[in-house]
Amino acid sequence: MDYDVVIIGAGPAGSTTGMYVAHEGFNVLVIDKKIEPGQPVQCAEYIPALLLREIQIPSDAFAHEIKGLKVYFPDKGVYEFSAPGYILNRSLFDKYLAIKAIQEGATLWLKTKFTGIENNRICLLKDGRTIRIATKILVGADGPNSKVSRIINGDYKDYIVAYQQELPLTKEMAYTEVYFDPKFFGGYAWLFPKKETANVGIGIKAGYKANIKDLHREFVQKLVAEKKVIDIPVRITTGLIPAGGPVAKTVYRSMLLVGDAAGQTHPVTGAGIPQAIICGKFAARAIISALKNGDLNLLYDYEVNWHNLYLSELVRALNKRKKMEENWYRLNEILKECWVSFFEYYE
Repeated sequence: MDYDVVIIGAGPAGSTTGMYVAHEGFNVLVIDKKIEPGQPVQCAEYIPALLLREIQIPSDAFAHEIKGLKVYFPDKGVYEFSAPGYILNRSLFDKYLAIKAIQEGATLWLKTKFTGIENNRICLLKDGRTIRIATKILVGADGPNSKVSRIINGDYKDYIVAYQQELPLTKEMAYTEVYFDPKFFGGYAWLFPKKETANVGIGIKAGYKANIKDLHREFVQKLVAEKKVIDIPVRITTGLIPAGGPVAKTVYRSMLLVGDAAGQTHPVTGAGIPQAIICGKFAARAIISALKNGDLNLLYDYEVNWHNLYLSELVRALNKRKKMEENWYRLNEILKECWVSFFEYYE
């Protein structure tokens, strides 16, 4: 069984890459270990309005329109910013992208795991049996704990651990909210509102000696006391967010990494959907060029293009994260220099 391209992961990065490559008539296989694309949701689901310039999104994938952001400091100071965007129904969004890839000619296998490479063949575990597939190009879009990235770069070591509940709102809200507290080492808490509910979560540095569920419980009780949410969760999710910046190599021989697998997630905010979509387009462009010209060296154009757009900001964000963690004991003083909404961040 042969394919031009095998893509591991049917999230925004993988499905976007597959959609554009399949559109050019190449034989594309997208695999995902999940039962359904986008399920379970492991995301706060916010996207900036500007992303709509890059991709069409169906109306039912929008949960709520957002006007701005409120940032809460440890000293109780509150700062408000214009930040137009949307909260997604992420499961519908991911499924939409996967369907678009299929409509363009890609094949999708669910409940399928990538287990490695043997004798130049991709090994997949599907329905309890191992399938070996030949492919010209392998794309790792398999998230923060990427097996493809480990083959190329070794272990990725810097993560934020996240715990989130979807809770009913007491009233409709138009602003996302983020909260900083010395207890949330290396991270922050958030309230991202939908129409009737909100994603209420907390992220802290992996390895930090604190019980994230206890911290989350304390944060929820604060929001309940402020009459913002009702403490009856309708969904609970957990996950890892890469916070160590880009991996060393996003192209290696016939392999290519996109999205969280490439460390393209913002090291401070944890945002990753826009990078996944845009870098998926860059990846597809390089793959199409490489296949049409029979030259895998053209895959490196992908790394050049996404580096030109994102690398300097990701490096800056990584440096800001390091500064923030090293000075966590004076978080209130240095936060404006370390959070993207403030002018001081860019000085």
